Amino acid sequence: MDESRSEVMHSEALWERVVIALRRAIVMGELAPGSHLKEPLLAQHFGVSRLPIREAIVQLDREGLVRIEPRRGAFVVGVTAQDISDTYECRLMLELAAIRRTAARCTVEAIDNLEALVKRMDVAVATGQPQLFAANDTAFHRMIVTLSGSRALVNAWEPAAPLIETILGISEASMASVELPAAVDGHRKIIRALTAHDVTEAVEVLRVHLTSGEGLVYAAIRSIHDGQETLAR
Repeated sequence: MDESRSEVMHSEALWERVVIALRRAIVMGELAPGSHLKEPLLAQHFGVSRLPIREAIVQLDREGLVRIEPRRGAFVVGVTAQDISDTYECRLMLELAAIRRTAARCTVEAIDNLEALVKRMDVAVATGQPQLFAANDTAFHRMIVTLSGSRALVNAWEPAAPLIETILGISEASMASVELPAAVDGHRKIIRALTAHDVTEAVEVLRVHLTSGEGLVYAAIRSIHDGQETLAR
């Protein structure tokens, strides 16, 4: 029984490692749109069985980064500027709906947890750790959606989270952006509105925060593409 449980946990760890690496490669353009993801080759590359590879591909298909075609296999879809715009449009609608509910029911404990995440963002900015910043930024917004108490909102929001976190986390150039400290301050404004249970203010500050955040994501993508062009020359 314990041995079987250990095997399942090991499989989950492998799946997570593979999906993170593949997602990053797709966003970076290392796996170009149209690339055929061949399970045997990927299994050999990562040094794992085909099961974690298959699980990772299914997850990327859910996120819209990969397309699975019957009897043909999986192919990279990639990420365009329009994809990001569409993602943020949906994200804005979902999070605005969530924060309306969260502002009315936010507890002192929830506020403390949100503040802890913002402190970690401060550390990430101060120490130049983009992945740490991205992870805590994502956790902050996930908590707002979760606190809404709506499973439907959570289920609709989750598929976009890994893509946004990946883009922010891989761009070291974004850490030097003058917009990043403002982004951290935007989280503090959200907390203040939630603490006051001010639904109108919470909605407005979140709207401004996400709109500016979309610009930061575009800047991160541009820095990735510029870096690729530099390497190509």
